[in-house]
Amino acid sequence: MAGTAGTFLGLGVAWRQLRLHGAARAGGPYPPEPDGASVHPPALPPRAVRGRDRLLRTLRRRIRRGRGGVVVIAGPGGIGKSTVAAALAHGTLGSRGPFRRRERGVWWVHAGDPAALAAGLVTVARRAGARRGDVEALARGSGDAADRFWDVLGRVPAGWLLVLDEADDPGVLTGPGWLRPAGRGLVVVTTRHTRADTWGGHATVLSLPPLDESDSALLLTDLAPGAGGHDAAVGLARRLGGLPLALELAGTHLHSGVARRATFTAFRSLLESCPTDGWPGDPDPRADPRATVTFTWEISLDALERRGVPAARPLLRLLSCYQSGVPVPRDVLDTRSPGPVWPAGSELIVEQALRGLVDVGLLTANPGPGGSAGLTVHPVVADISRIHLGPPRDPGDTPGDAIPAAAVELLLAAFGRLRMDQPDDWPHYRRLTPHLGALYRTVASRLRPPLLAALAEATADAARAGDREGAHRSAAQLCLTGLEHTGPLGADHPAVLALRHQRAWQISFQGDRAAAELLYREVYAARLRVLGADHPDTLASRHELAWIAACRERWTEAEHAYRLVLDARRSVLGPSAPETLTTAHELAWAVANQGRYAEAAAALDQVHADRCGTLGADHPQTLASRHELAWTRLKGGDRAGAERLYRAVYAARLRVLGEDHPETLTTRHELAWTLAVQGRADEAERIFRSVLARRYEALGDGHPDTVAVSRALEALRRGETLEVRHVA
Repeated sequence: MAGTAGTFLGLGVAWRQLRLHGAARAGGPYPPEPDGASVHPPALPPRAVRGRDRLLRTLRRRIRRGRGGVVVIAGPGGIGKSTVAAALAHGTLGSRGPFRRRERGVWWVHAGDPAALAAGLVTVARRAGARRGDVEALARGSGDAADRFWDVLGRVPAGWLLVLDEADDPGVLTGPGWLRPAGRGLVVVTTRHTRADTWGGHATVLSLPPLDESDSALLLTDLAPGAGGHDAAVGLARRLGGLPLALELAGTHLHSGVARRATFTAFRSLLESCPTDGWPGDPDPRADPRATVTFTWEISLDALERRGVPAARPLLRLLSCYQSGVPVPRDVLDTRSPGPVWPAGSELIVEQALRGLVDVGLLTANPGPGGSAGLTVHPVVADISRIHLGPPRDPGDTPGDAIPAAAVELLLAAFGRLRMDQPDDWPHYRRLTPHLGALYRTVASRLRPPLLAALAEATADAARAGDREGAHRSAAQLCLTGLEHTGPLGADHPAVLALRHQRAWQISFQGDRAAAELLYREVYAARLRVLGADHPDTLASRHELAWIAACRERWTEAEHAYRLVLDARRSVLGPSAPETLTTAHELAWAVANQGRYAEAAAALDQVHADRCGTLGADHPQTLASRHELAWTRLKGGDRAGAERLYRAVYAARLRVLGEDHPETLTTRHELAWTLAVQGRADEAERIFRSVLARRYEALGDGHPDTVAVSRALEALRRGETLEVRHVA
């Protein structure tokens, strides 16, 4: 059968000359979208779900009677777990009455990846009416995120349904406490894990069997009513083993118009003639259900190729490199600008391939948040498609390695259209990040060093975006994933050093300044040796060493280091570069903390004006300069002016960053301090208490920021006012 050896046919002739670096960066930004992920159930055909009526009636009755809880629908891949859950969500119960989404909350979340799960639960909370602070805490992965989420669902009227799909790593749900008995709604988990003790005593585990021959034949005739009689359908159903995915693919193929002989009998003959060589595992691949499913869709891919759509097979394998079950934003397959991946004129080729894959049921196109399209590959299809790439050898040395390289190039181009310091881009980072993590698991071992390095650089950039958003846990996990898979590059490779550099910042944020400084020094020494003294990355390390010295209150050392870095950055990057302005800002911070408030205020006024001109008045870095000015004015004796500025910064950060963002909470903390200094203890105490509660929930009681506001509140109650210092 064509393609079963995993050869790369190519998206047009130019696909054979794929290059491994220099992804196209052209194309406009993604359209703004309100949610971090879609929580709509996947599309379901308007027909009966055969063989599952009794189960669906039981679950529907449980919802209607307000009997909540957790039901785990378990079974091997392709058995129809997600189809049952989707039928429940959509109300497709054969001739039975509908379960209307407009009457109750119905949410669908991919649970196979921590990042995708987090993004989905953020959207569920928002749709369920959560207050802004709860949504932001969920987005950041705060310590009490699970408690907040279940508090939100506890306020939703009875009768809701939450589907946690493809939970094939149970620890993603059970470890953080996401899976709990729900009294007012039903939680349905789909998974390949059938053991009851995996899911706890509060879950009911239901194992799905294959469909019997009668229901299998009915499903085939539902899908392809003109493909033959009942006996022929039974014969094909028996050959497919009652596996719903195989039945769906066969029936969809026969009805799609791509088959030369669109009959059940002809399809069965094609299956019997499939070659068995090259299949991993069982010596008789026909005994392996995965092989049956594979042969089923290879027939469809061969038919598409005969009809002049050869790109369908490599495109399916390309999409299978991403996180299965999580929609791939359609813009990832951006063909608007030719580049290493897309030769000129590729748009029609790709669109034909996508349409063909959707027509034969191998790809699902779902509308995403804000109307954007998402492309989803079934996990079984994705897993086995990657098998056809062949075993990894030396990176880049096999024909199949062109597809993984293309998958990486396209995702890098999508990240290249985003800016980590722009809050409007943070939701788009969240949608792409699950696929970034998946590429390490699926294709990293196949990549040449330049492309693996580019993947690591994108990972460091996405982690910085997560940290700036305040999603510190997911950002830290992303850095650790990158470091785990970039060993072949060596610890001193510039891309690995970028990951280590960001990891040092994360360690500092967690409160371990000494460990962070040690890692910063290691990275600086390596960059100095590998890149040279004037390289921008080396200057970034010097800047962070000055910053960590200031964090540890070695102010004289920090000021001296900042001045040297500022001179170097002005020379190398220019006086208006954002990095140069960051150093000028932090130099003023170090000067102010040594009591030279007038000098610091003058410098901050200039930095603020420069940032307004280059970044905009509401950019987070511009707001940081205004915040620093407020602190400096208060220390210089202008209490009323400081209060006005703090209130203005708080309003702006609330609008731009959100209520529970760490920088917003810092501004509220210092506003309370300003009020306390002016003798308005009652007002100050109310704000201190609010900030303490939010920091405790988001960061835990041992984080330095939580400890600082706790001590300030205790001092206020004793009639004292503690001076507030912050990290720039």
